[in-house]
Amino acid sequence: MSEKKIIKLSQNIACFSNIANEHDTAKLEIAPSVQPTQLALKAQYSDFKDETLGLYIGFCDTIDIIETALPSTYNEFMIIIDGRVEIKNNKTGDIETIMSGESFVIPQGVNCQWRQQGYLRKFYVIYEPQEILANPFTEQIVFIDENSDISWKETSGGQRKKILYRSNNQRFTVGVWQSNALTTNLIDFPYHEVIFIHKGSLICIDDTGVSHYFKRGDALFIPQGTRCAWQVKDKVSIHFAQLNTVKTV
Repeated sequence: MSEKKIIKLSQNIACFSNIANEHDTAKLEIAPSVQPTQLALKAQYSDFKDETLGLYIGFCDTIDIIETALPSTYNEFMIIIDGRVEIKNNKTGDIETIMSGESFVIPQGVNCQWRQQGYLRKFYVIYEPQEILANPFTEQIVFIDENSDISWKETSGGQRKKILYRSNNQRFTVGVWQSNALTTNLIDFPYHEVIFIHKGSLICIDDTGVSHYFKRGDALFIPQGTRCAWQVKDKVSIHFAQLNTVKTV
């Protein structure tokens, strides 16, 4: 469990590792083009890990990978920083291509296969609930796109939000949030939230008065209970993943 403080997600990793993490081991195949010395599956840095919650947040680099076709045992929100990946839906046969700058969710239960040639960098948020999944929320990956057909909803503060994915237990939510100029008071943050700055910039002020500046392309994590305030000088659009530790009705 990390301290209750604003965390900027890391993007610099010293070297690749030959060891897959616990979530990759069961589903990894080696791409035909990969030599044994290239099985440096990933260089991974974890900014936050809570096994009780089933929440894992961080950044990784990966080289050529073809994963075994399996239903996903967890929800994963990803932001592709560099590279591209194809994801095959094993139920429909459809193939989606995700490019640099795009973000998406592979929902728990979706039967798919990750196909990647070349180098890729990404932020990831894994949520692995303890509950046994009866039926998946959806049978396909979900793109986090502000131009989707889902309607915008106005928040209590006058901003707007679009919820694009919610896990079966209703605790894990992913979407888009947008605001014009804004200044908030210090509050105890009500949930765990990962924020990716899609457009504009955001200033987070901690309870010591220190301002943390985040620009387009940055990602940050605010643990539940962290005392902080927000400031937007002009406009901002963020992609977010939130985890409520208490199930909503």
